[in-house]
Amino acid sequence: CTGYRPIVDAAVRMFDAPPPKAPLDIATLARTLATLQRTDTFHYEHAGQQFDAPRTVEALARIKAAQPATRILAGSTDIGLWVTKQMHDLGDIVYVGQIEALQHIETSADWIGIGAGVTVERAYAELAKHYPELTEMWQRFASLPIRNAGTLGGNIANGSPIGDSMPGLIALGARVVLRGNEVERELPLEDLYLAYQKKDMAEHEFVVGLKVPTRTGRRANLQFRTYKISKRFDSDISAVCAAFSFIADGETVREPRIAFGGMAATPKRATHAEAVLNDAVWHEATAQAAMLALGNDYAPLSDMRATDAYRLETAKNTLYRFWLETRPHDPLPKEALDVRAVEAAGA
Repeated sequence: CTGYRPIVDAAVRMFDAPPPKAPLDIATLARTLATLQRTDTFHYEHAGQQFDAPRTVEALARIKAAQPATRILAGSTDIGLWVTKQMHDLGDIVYVGQIEALQHIETSADWIGIGAGVTVERAYAELAKHYPELTEMWQRFASLPIRNAGTLGGNIANGSPIGDSMPGLIALGARVVLRGNEVERELPLEDLYLAYQKKDMAEHEFVVGLKVPTRTGRRANLQFRTYKISKRFDSDISAVCAAFSFIADGETVREPRIAFGGMAATPKRATHAEAVLNDAVWHEATAQAAMLALGNDYAPLSDMRATDAYRLETAKNTLYRFWLETRPHDPLPKEALDVRAVEAAGA
């Protein structure tokens, strides 16, 4: 949608241009650029607007405390479109891409800690080590350039109802860490979203990171799947994004968690369907009862991607697919249910 052909053509023609008149002194250029490196906050003002680029979380907290309305900029994969497509004036900006502490991934026995500045690509690469069921969602999340620019913290803070990261993370029991001034707090990710583009965050607060439980202890028996339904397989926005998990206690469902994107004004859990599943025997009748309960959890809208009826029926069908893939007896492999794998086998 950005028009890659002119970019490719320009790159090819570049090699037909004459070389620079003077040879480029790489060493001198490197030394000159090194003098521009800053260890403290960069501050710039122009036409009544301010731009800050702090190097520490503490400096970011001070800036947000003093100027709560300052807009946080990370990978610019969303904010850039606000300017180019919607012609928004962004006002004061604080850029967080130079804060090293926000770019760490730390794994302990119980949690996978992902800093808010970690790119989507790095975050999913780590998560997929623990939850390989996320691999397809990782590959289908936007495009590789976007995944290497956008941050997981930015995706979470934006909180789009059709964002692809939130349903899977909610189903896994992720917790988001917020900071305001010198105070940090954490809450379940699903509790961050109150209404469309409204979050349980004070204006001076910001996302520090995310904590995802590891697959240890009782969670060693976790059944987990995510499904993305869109018109195109690659580089498309979801009509429905589904995620399911539960701890298998023999044939009994424990601690079910179901979350959807594209079904409500926020990424939202299906509490009625979860109640049907909790402590129930995992058989087809249970799955079908939970499918019916989804009608009490969601009242989706119609838009250019899908009708309300299509979304609700698709949501039910993804839950049925989850049962087929995780049923106690003769579960079907992904290849038996994936339309691309089935088509390839029949070719």
